[in-house]
Amino acid sequence: MNIAEIFIYPGIAFLILTGILLSGILRKITARMQSRIGPPIIQPLYDILKLLSKENIRPKQAKQGFTLWPALSLVSLIITGLMVPIAGITALGAGDIIVIVYFLAFGSFAAYLSGFVSGNPFGAIGASRGIMQMISYEFPFIMALLFPVVFLNTLSIAELNSIQIATGTWNIYLFPIAGIIFLLAMLAALEIPPFHIPSAHQEIVGGYSTEYTGTRLAYLELAHMVKLVVVLSIAIAVFLGGANTIYVFGAKLLILIFSITLVRVLMARLRIDTGLRFYWALGYILIADYVLRLLL
Repeated sequence: MNIAEIFIYPGIAFLILTGILLSGILRKITARMQSRIGPPIIQPLYDILKLLSKENIRPKQAKQGFTLWPALSLVSLIITGLMVPIAGITALGAGDIIVIVYFLAFGSFAAYLSGFVSGNPFGAIGASRGIMQMISYEFPFIMALLFPVVFLNTLSIAELNSIQIATGTWNIYLFPIAGIIFLLAMLAALEIPPFHIPSAHQEIVGGYSTEYTGTRLAYLELAHMVKLVVVLSIAIAVFLGGANTIYVFGAKLLILIFSITLVRVLMARLRIDTGLRFYWALGYILIADYVLRLLL
């Protein structure tokens, strides 16, 4: 661990720039799948720069924490990214799965709290939907992560990454049900359709980010972009064979981006109650799989 790794590669600068790039690629692939040209890949960068230059407007009804929660969301997700292996390098040293899940969940929770403190009814609805969705997907998300942790006897995500590289066996082959369910829970964590229930532009404008503009909205947008990199990196390190070079890591990132874009284009948004039932059912499936593995 050194200053360059924390601030440049694979640290803060890498996480933010990669998140911006992946968001642009996701938009571009979506447009091509819909027979559109789409914006340039670096359009998210233009969007962030524009937001940083705009006036910060604070509504009269906004409560305490209107600026704090978006900033905390971004900071928490960046800290998470510093503990996750990026091409075999962990900027803050070996990350513990429990600590990573905590900061990842707090980053999402802080973003949803931004909606509550905005004082906007659409923001409050989006925030309540987001927290309800969190309660449902965190159950199978954490349960799936416990399979390699328990059966490979390590809490270190860096060790899980190294074990797969050393043995050549991906954990998704060892724990196929857990791996598939983790990838499904990942969609909700990233608010990818059909699980973009907290934002639902056709129903509640922009959800929890409705009242935000300028730097505060840039924080929320950057937090979502960084979370995209972080969650995909966790999937690679824990289930998808790990990565010890930037080329392998980049290739797996692009394959995952293409896969979630395909789901995004093909699927319509679910209702909140349908999404909740879906993820609780996945959690019970994992419990059954866990018990069977222990018994057999």
